[in-house]
Amino acid sequence: MRRARTGNLKARLEKVDLEFTGFWSDCMHLRCGDFFFNPELAGDPFFCKITNITCLDEDAPADFIAQFKKYRMTPYLYLEADSEFEKRFENQFKLYDTQHVLIKPHGTVNQVHAYQVTPQTSTVWTDIFCRAYDCSNWFLTVDRIVNKSMGSIGYYVDESYNSCVALIETGSILGLYCLGTAPEMRGRGHAASLIEFAMSELDRKGLDFLMLETYGRDNLLDFYSKLGFEEAYRKKVYTT
Repeated sequence: MRRARTGNLKARLEKVDLEFTGFWSDCMHLRCGDFFFNPELAGDPFFCKITNITCLDEDAPADFIAQFKKYRMTPYLYLEADSEFEKRFENQFKLYDTQHVLIKPHGTVNQVHAYQVTPQTSTVWTDIFCRAYDCSNWFLTVDRIVNKSMGSIGYYVDESYNSCVALIETGSILGLYCLGTAPEMRGRGHAASLIEFAMSELDRKGLDFLMLETYGRDNLLDFYSKLGFEEAYRKKVYTT
């Protein structure tokens, strides 16, 4: 996958990540990072994490772990790859995964339709999400979050009602999150159609980039690369 030139783009992309996560999880600003937590989504490495780590003194690792223990959650700590703190993290934590931050600029856009859910139809989106991510036990929590954040995040399903996506506009960047397809309907282009829809929204709104984040263990880098995404940077995800 190609690497994009970032400049101050990295800070702008991180802002999108922090804003989206903040709608799904509570945020506590620690001395050396931001702690996102939602006990109802415990165990999820995206919604329950410490990120934006700015320092790592002797007490910081213990402070990080203490926050997770307070809520009985598995620790997930995000650190920019090749950071000055990386060697110290490697000595105290184990690598869980790599998160790749991808962007796609303007390009040829095909007009694709998608349905934006409303408070009356939110369960349609929630059902697809929970089937796609195998988390049926989160249904009530996710549906409550969707309804609460609907004024700031657009929740869409494809025309076949088999894939879902969440879109958030921050600055001049459109963030794409929660892309998923019902397991029995994968491989038929439903998710790709929602990415195409997101690109049409990018063009319609006159924004600069579409961005998304994907984990190495999901093995989707080739899929996104074929759709024109480039890697802006990556983050290492550590746990205990």
